[in-house]
Amino acid sequence: MSWIEVKSKFESGADLSPFVDIYGEFGIENTLEEEGMLTGCLVDVEGSASRILELKEALESAGAIEVAVRDLVEENWEIAWRQFFKPRRVGNRFVVRPTWEEFASSPDDLSIVLDPGQAFGTGDHPTTRLCLELMENVAISGKTVLDIGCGSGILSIGACLLGAKTVLAIDIDPIAVEVAKENRELNGVTFEAIAGEGLSGLKGDWDVAISNIISATLVRIARDVRDVLNDDSRWIVSGIIVDNWPDVKLAAEKAGFTLLERREEDGWVAATFSC
Repeated sequence: MSWIEVKSKFESGADLSPFVDIYGEFGIENTLEEEGMLTGCLVDVEGSASRILELKEALESAGAIEVAVRDLVEENWEIAWRQFFKPRRVGNRFVVRPTWEEFASSPDDLSIVLDPGQAFGTGDHPTTRLCLELMENVAISGKTVLDIGCGSGILSIGACLLGAKTVLAIDIDPIAVEVAKENRELNGVTFEAIAGEGLSGLKGDWDVAISNIISATLVRIARDVRDVLNDDSRWIVSGIIVDNWPDVKLAAEKAGFTLLERREEDGWVAATFSC
């Protein structure tokens, strides 16, 4: 696998958080920050080149002094990420680790293996960790699971490891779907991954839905999610900035959900709702 690197330079002392968000909007969740520069990488599949050009324009429009783009061979990116991407224990049972790192796991551990530099989620962001933690508290074994906005597929893999009977991963971004498929093979699990917007055409009666996406989308799809779930189901949501939590909660309740559990980390909120 190969990647495209995007390195942007900013004025000294600039607040880089808005630019981190721009990277995220274009599918690059993980960025490296060093001395007024941000570096991120997108897996090189069909459609990546045009996405990178759009990202470059967005960064420059927002105030980046310089944006450099280059192809990055697998070996170089892997070396760069070795110092940042280490095995991480998430919740009680999950361990997320890169392909080059071994981990002395216990018999009850559920290990998720990812390639370095995956652009859509390595478990290093609070929103992903919170989802995995909440998944441990939901009865997933033997159930049908929807992963709405699947990104790297890390949550779909987690659902499979927890014993889900069927997992369907959906993402509006075809690049994310390709990454999810590659990670599926890497972890030796089975789930379907498809590109699509919304849940139209999807038959109902699913047991669990997981949505690690932005608050505005959660608000918009709340009723659609309820329509495809059964009457004893769970909806795990994440990707919510604290200030947006009231809007998401209200939309979920209006759609017929009841709050079961809420967690917060570093200004991000995740929650589990029941029908």
